[in-house]
Amino acid sequence: MASSSNTLAEVLLSRRVQEMVVNGEQPVSLYICRDEKDAQNAPISPLAPIPIIDLSLLSSSSTEEELQKLKSALCCWGCFQAINHGIPSSFLDEIQQVTREFFRQSMEEKKKYSKGVVEEMEGYGGDPSPEQGQFLDWQDRLLLTVYPYDLRVPKFWPQNPQSFSKILENYTCKMRMVTKLVSKSMAKSLHLEENCFLEQFGEGATLQARFNHYPCCQRPDIVLGLKPHSDGTGYTIILQDIEGLQILQNQQWLTVPTVPNALFILMGDQMEIMTNGIFKSPVHRVITDKEKVRTSIAVFYTPEKNKEIGPQDGLVNEERPRLFKHVKDYEIIHWEHYQRGMRALHTAQV
Repeated sequence: MASSSNTLAEVLLSRRVQEMVVNGEQPVSLYICRDEKDAQNAPISPLAPIPIIDLSLLSSSSTEEELQKLKSALCCWGCFQAINHGIPSSFLDEIQQVTREFFRQSMEEKKKYSKGVVEEMEGYGGDPSPEQGQFLDWQDRLLLTVYPYDLRVPKFWPQNPQSFSKILENYTCKMRMVTKLVSKSMAKSLHLEENCFLEQFGEGATLQARFNHYPCCQRPDIVLGLKPHSDGTGYTIILQDIEGLQILQNQQWLTVPTVPNALFILMGDQMEIMTNGIFKSPVHRVITDKEKVRTSIAVFYTPEKNKEIGPQDGLVNEERPRLFKHVKDYEIIHWEHYQRGMRALHTAQV
């Protein structure tokens, strides 16, 4: 029999945070992640000096210096700000604008693309109900598989705004180009054959686009937009409009700054496994704001289904023994742990 708290979570998730804000409702207990005393003593999170990598230099003839900057960024931070990625700023403005337009539509229109509350991942709504004792996130989101094409679920693709599908189609093509360049560059930074990570991801590697909407929250001191976690992906490409994303570095939460027209690229657990622990998969979260609405677009790049991945051979030796086993469909194990508020990386350790 379902517990009362899980039943309440399902009731709340059948609604929308945006709807609660419009109705003037305050966050109820299941959204509260810490008590007020802890919130009052919490330090202010400074801006993180996230390394900036010029992707245009990674594809030029003289790349060694930028490759070493990339390696240093991923060893120390597990993330970087990508500039000069080849995507026009006008197009980035377009996809951010169409995202805002989608969430500004009536609740009736958005609910045409609603997902199930308990298990279903794709579609519009909140993440599936977490296990008992885990708090809910103050956000609504639309999650769509965009590649491979045969894995798309058309019923969840919005018909309005009318330009949504065309813009997302274009963005998908551009993300495929970015993942190809980044994967090759990461391999070269480690003095590996440039296609080795692409081969681990496989030709059927998946891209999922998650459109996030974080409404204003009257209690940003005790309510989070997204709970602390690491990603179960290979890596994630994030386009954000305002600050709110934070990473955990040396037990301190640091705010990821917004760099105009940059893509924030964040390693997931599977990239830490493939690099035998050399690149880090950082824990991160999203805070809420009392006055500002935040939107972001995260594209998850994950190895193809049923494909085994593991530490690259060239990164395992006497000086650096194997840290991880070969794993398959790790994102499923990751999700099970995420629902319990836990990391899953230890399950892949030798």
